[in-house]
Amino acid sequence: MGWFDRLFRRTSAPTTRLLARFGRKSRAPTDPDLLKIAKDRKGHVSRKAVRNEYNRLLLEKYAHDKS
Repeated sequence: MGWFDRLFRRTSAPTTRLLARFGRKSRAPTDPDLLKIAKDRKGHVSRKAVRNEYNRLLLEKYAHDKS
């Protein structure tokens, strides 16, 4: 029954560590202007296409800032 105890134990150490790691990750603030541009360009396709377009616009914006 060891596998049953590991599976249904309330305070499973590996599980709490895994969930704590996801809780620590923070999201970067969203640039509303770039998000609006991405939605206008790719809004009818899919959310994944909008996210990819937004990321491309972010990279383009900050590549110009570094040079």
